[in-house]
Amino acid sequence: MGSHSHAHSLDNELTQLKPGSKLLGIGLMVVGLVALVAAYLASLGTEQHGQRFLWALMFGSIGFLAISCASLIFVLINHLVRAGWITNVRRILETLSMQVPLMALLLIPVIAVTVTTSTVSHDGHESPLVYSWAVPSNTEVVHHGHDDSHAEDHKDDHAADAHKEDHNHAEGDHHVVSPNATSPWPKGKTDTLEMSVPYPNEQVKPGVERHYDDIIKEKREGWLKPVFWGVRIVAYFLILTFVGWYFYSRSVKQDSTGDVDISMRLLQISGPVLMACGLIVTFIAFDVYMSLDPHWFSTMYGVYFFASGTQAMWACMILICLALQSRGYLTQSVTKEHYHDMGKFMFAFVVFFAYIAFSQYMLQWYANLPEETFWYDKRGYSTAHPNGYSPLVLILLIGRFVIPFLGVISRHTKRSKFGIGFWSAWLLVCFFIDMYLLTMPEFHWAYTPGQLLFGLPEILCLLGAGALWLGNVVRMLASHALRPVRDPRTHESVALQNF
Repeated sequence: MGSHSHAHSLDNELTQLKPGSKLLGIGLMVVGLVALVAAYLASLGTEQHGQRFLWALMFGSIGFLAISCASLIFVLINHLVRAGWITNVRRILETLSMQVPLMALLLIPVIAVTVTTSTVSHDGHESPLVYSWAVPSNTEVVHHGHDDSHAEDHKDDHAADAHKEDHNHAEGDHHVVSPNATSPWPKGKTDTLEMSVPYPNEQVKPGVERHYDDIIKEKREGWLKPVFWGVRIVAYFLILTFVGWYFYSRSVKQDSTGDVDISMRLLQISGPVLMACGLIVTFIAFDVYMSLDPHWFSTMYGVYFFASGTQAMWACMILICLALQSRGYLTQSVTKEHYHDMGKFMFAFVVFFAYIAFSQYMLQWYANLPEETFWYDKRGYSTAHPNGYSPLVLILLIGRFVIPFLGVISRHTKRSKFGIGFWSAWLLVCFFIDMYLLTMPEFHWAYTPGQLLFGLPEILCLLGAGALWLGNVVRMLASHALRPVRDPRTHESVALQNF
């Protein structure tokens, strides 16, 4: 009887955005494109030129890509476990998952530059590189700017430079990076870097370029071969795009046909598709973002990327539902019980993300291996030699775990629209700080490593990618019902109750 009364109330619910909403979405996308063009023009006025724009684009798109990938994974999970409670907000989740191809398009300039790097020569300052491993090498022992005929001549130079570096290190005053040190970066960028603190380990010293050594050479000729890398990245995004489109289109089709078999077919294929997409998202994290520094490695990086994106995804879901309900949509089908469950998921990933982040850090800190710890060192994790990124590390520790852990743990907070909305916005801000730390510290082209670099190009790229992402979400939501109106589990979702 209760279910019948719920069903009757849903008949009068607003489930379709007004026609003007689609124009709003398109307008946001236009604003996003203008912002990206402005970011490119702004980068031309910096010392790093177009290189700055490519890195700002990487930072601007990574967060929204992580959210979209996590959304796709949870669409598959919900079908696999036959989740009923989420049915009335699942259309929003499906729409977020459909933003993967849009964010992939933003990476086209980066992919194109990386692939073509292997076939063209560079004169140093004009090289628009993002990935250091993509630098062409024509010698067995890589010395950029020199050929084999001059290798012997430079051995003495390297030995003299090494002796000079040891002498400077012994004095403890400063350390000068050798201008002849093999490096994938243009000469002149690190010739005069001086460090005011001595470091016992050359490999973890901030400001010293990781050499283009045999390790990178081997990776570049294998897994990171630019053309092979580019083909893989395109394949990853094509597969995710197809999967997202298929599940989204079947869900939309069910709105008109009411075919219950659609739910069963999606259930049957969700298991193997979930495993495949989980691996693909992991390899996107490895190949696109972890390879920004080809020396560093972590088997937990893919889980870190997923956990971080999932936490932000639930925050976005909550904020979108709040925005829709403030305009009179989904007022009966989405209740405080749904906010309670979404809040529980968000809280769960506050804890899970902290666990993954700490585990990765703790294992590498405990082992204290130079090839692992330098990644944290350049991000200011070390108290021995902090840098411009160190305050952001503290913000993540306190702002993304300690404070929200205490704030979201309460049942009352999860059932309060203001409370859960506030913490969702809070966690999204911390999420994008985390995305900044994942990408920008690797960009040390023509500026002092460890120096916080956040200016107009980064701001415009973040706003531009965000406007494109949100605009397309609004446009797609306006094209169909805001919830699956004829899904067989709709009434189960309406009857949701937390005890």
